[in-house]
Amino acid sequence: MYLYQSQLWYSFIVQDFRAAYKYSQKWVDLYEEFPEMISSNPVYYLKSHHYLLESLYYLRYNSKLSEVLEKLMAITEDERFVDNENVNTIAFIYGYYGKLNYHFLNGDFKGGLELIPKIEQELEAQEHNIDPHHLMVFYYKFGCMHFGADNWERSVVYLQKIIENKELGMREDLLCFSRVLRLICFYELGWDHSIDTSIKSTYKFLLKMNDLHQVQKEIIAFLRNLNNIYPSELKGAFVDLFNSLKKLEDHPFEKRSFLYLDILSWLECKIENMPIQAIIQKKAAVLK
Repeated sequence: MYLYQSQLWYSFIVQDFRAAYKYSQKWVDLYEEFPEMISSNPVYYLKSHHYLLESLYYLRYNSKLSEVLEKLMAITEDERFVDNENVNTIAFIYGYYGKLNYHFLNGDFKGGLELIPKIEQELEAQEHNIDPHHLMVFYYKFGCMHFGADNWERSVVYLQKIIENKELGMREDLLCFSRVLRLICFYELGWDHSIDTSIKSTYKFLLKMNDLHQVQKEIIAFLRNLNNIYPSELKGAFVDLFNSLKKLEDHPFEKRSFLYLDILSWLECKIENMPIQAIIQKKAAVLK
């Protein structure tokens, strides 16, 4: 199990998601081969399914993700499965991460939004069991879900919770992309003053964390230059930014940005004058 874990985590570090899928599946299969170990190690059993779901999400393997998610739900809802506070909390976190990712993958933002009140109710009930990291990941997913549904002001509310959190020193990536996504929300809302102020603070933050990648530079430069673009030239500017970022999609040092922020789909919706939900649903239909 430790061997598969090590291979899996290495695969995630180098963003080789096919290998991550391979080793997370091996981890799951190991429990299937030795089912008596499930009751001894229920947390690792749940983790194996969680990493398998994460791998499938990054690979956009829609049908398999649905199958594994359904299996995980059946496991955790089975009355014979280990029942204690720690296991129940982990099952809740991994189950809803999987469900939210499934809605993202299918562009079903309406369905994803319907989950949020129920999740928030459970987060409140388990306030003392859920660490700040997992809570902020939920908030980022909520912010992205509202962004996909064109609820930009509501998206900013959740992103602000992350940006103002003082306990996220180890998750600078989450802080970084929350700031970038908030910038895009300000643009959509027409909050020009907020854009100007936020560009400065975001740029300063990225320089401080020494993680200013080309993707972030391109987005910030585009937003900074918006006031100099005539309305008739805006579509062309979106096309130029899309073409610049598309070249970076598979770059080994840049592709991480696209895992946190589906900036290309947002640009496509601007270029094609379609809701972002429709763009993602069109892509999902091709994957099925």
